Amino acid sequence: MSGDRGSDEEGPNRAAVGLRYAEEGFYIAVAVALALAGAALFLHSLYRFVANAQQGPFIEHVLELLDGLLLVFIVAELLHTVRALLDTNVLATEPFLIIGIVAAIRRLLVISAEAPDFLGEASFRDLMLEMGILIGAVLALGLTIRLLRRR
Repeated sequence: MSGDRGSDEEGPNRAAVGLRYAEEGFYIAVAVALALAGAALFLHSLYRFVANAQQGPFIEHVLELLDGLLLVFIVAELLHTVRALLDTNVLATEPFLIIGIVAAIRRLLVISAEAPDFLGEASFRDLMLEMGILIGAVLALGLTIRLLRRR
């Protein structure tokens, strides 16, 4: 009977090991997809900047490039998080907070580029309110990162 019991105990362990391999396989597939997406976004942002640099206001093209590069940074942070998860088997919160900060900054850049077009209109107030909320979010996320690092 103890032989049967031993095989029963090995069964769940084998299942857990198999599921762990499947989980790591998914993480690796996500990491590869993120790496490819990041490279494609980076190249696309550079191509659009170079191709359109002579047309229209240059500052708009620089802001579009910066927006694209910040998106690449977000993808790179996600890739870093997946890699760290594979290394340590622990999901860290800090990279997600950094992604939140970068996403808020991306939106702040877009708003600051659009704001002059809405000057004097009712929607300008809404844009300024959104900017205030985003700035508050960046400060709150930054404070959270600082507190996590102290701990």
